[in-house]
This record gives sequence, structure tokens and C-alpha cells, in this order.
Amino acid sequence: MQKKSSPLEIIAVIVVVIMLIGLGLMLANLFTRRATVQTAVQESQSTAFQTRVDSTETLVPVGVPQSTPTDTPRPTDTPRPTDTPRPTSTPRPTSTPRPTDTPSPIPSPTSSPTPVPPQEFTGRGAKVVSVAVPKLSRVYLGHEGRSNFIVTAYPDDDDDELLVNEIGYYAGHRLLESGRYDIEIKADGPWLIRITPLSWDDTAGGVLAGRGDDIRGLFTPLVSRAIYQFTHQGESNFIVHLVCDTHWDGIVNEIGFFDGESIVNFKDARACLWDIMADGAWTIAPR
Repeated sequence: MQKKSSPLEIIAVIVVVIMLIGLGLMLANLFTRRATVQTAVQESQSTAFQTRVDSTETLVPVGVPQSTPTDTPRPTDTPRPTDTPRPTSTPRPTSTPRPTDTPSPIPSPTSSPTPVPPQEFTGRGAKVVSVAVPKLSRVYLGHEGRSNFIVTAYPDDDDDELLVNEIGYYAGHRLLESGRYDIEIKADGPWLIRITPLSWDDTAGGVLAGRGDDIRGLFTPLVSRAIYQFTHQGESNFIVHLVCDTHWDGIVNEIGFFDGESIVNFKDARACLWDIMADGAWTIAPR
């Protein structure tokens, strides 16, 4: 009689079979991972090698003769643009004095002065006089009325210039460039206008004294820079401008009493003048 297996034996057999199947799956999985890793490593090494080859030279297909790089003319063999003479070798236009640097047509000290007699106009009340100014001039304006005294110069280009705007008595000098003008006078009393071409006065670079509005010069500066002292004994504006053949510079702009020093830059000017606006006594002196 055949002996029947007990339930425990059957269970034991089943467990052993399951363990064997699991072990087989684990071994298969292990071999699969190893193959995958080896394939990845080979691909990585191949890619790294290919990258190194690409960084050093161009990959040439197999069977195609590889041309020697030195046989192809290099771009550097072409003459460089810098071999062409540079445009900077041509004299620059900045070496020519710019028209904007000259505030007014001040004559050169080497030019021959041509004596020009002054022009004088008198009247009363509102008038308009036409005048031709041959050269840079010092214009005297006087008024003995009690109301407004306004004098405006209208050149041919219609760019008008206000010379005086005062009330009552006035006596002073203003600057007027060469050209043709219609001068409009608004006044309530007798007035006088005298136009005198500027002449050379080298003492104007030294000690000066005056009263009211004035124009002093022309003079040739002896230095490129100097310290000057300015005084004013008036109650209104005290304004001093330096006008040269190379530049224009505001030196003083005060109100009322003033006693102080300022640096005056003549630079490389050859001809200068002082343009003073004041209502009292003033002095200009180099220190």
C-alpha cells in the first residue's frame, strides 16, 4: 500500500519550489542589471572618446581622404584692415578754432587799426535811428528824463539785443558788434548815443576804476591765469564779464556792496575786454 504524504510535507515541498523560483528570478535580474551597466559604461566611454575627438579635430568619414588643414589658406593670410592708412593721419578739423568759441568779433592785436570816427545821435522821446557799425564798438548811452529809458538794437538777422532798460537818469557804456542796426529808443527826455570803435588799451589788464556800466579794453593778457580783486559801492547788480577772442567767462555776479577776489582765466587769448554792469563806483585790480 502506497504511503500518503502528510500535509506538512506538501507544504514544505511548495515552499521549496517557491524559493527556487524566487532565487532563479533574482539571478536573472542580477545578470540583466550587470549587462545594462556594462552597456551604459561602454556607451559613456564611447561618447567621451567621441567628444575628445570632436574637440581636437573634425571627424572625417571612413574612406574619404582627409585633407590636410594646412593646405587651406588661413583667414589670417588675408591683409588686415589695419594695414590701410588710418583716417586719423589726416589733420583733424578740431585744430581749427570753432566759431562758437568766439563770443564777439574781437580784432587780432596784429591787425592794423584803422581810425574810425565816432557816430553820435541825439534826440528827445521815442525815436528809431539806423546805423552801420564798422567794427566792435563801445556805445555811450545817456538819458536825462524821469521815466523809462529803453534802448534796443535790431540787427539785420532780427536777433534783437537789449542795451539799456532803466528808469530816469542814465549814463553808461555797452558793447555792440559790427553790423547794420535799427536802434529803437524809448524815452521821455533828451538822450544821447555815441558809438566809438574800440581801440587797443593794454593798461586795461591792470588797475581799473569807474562808475556804472562800462566797457574796458582791448588788451592782450600777459599770463594765462591771474587773481583779481573786485569792489563795488553800489546798491544794485554788479556783474563783470571777461570777453576774449577765444572764450567768454562770467567773473562776478553780485548785488550791492562787494569786495572780493576771483581767478580770471585768460587761457591762450590774445585780445580781451571787460564788460561791467554796475550802479555805483567799482574797481578791478590784479593781486
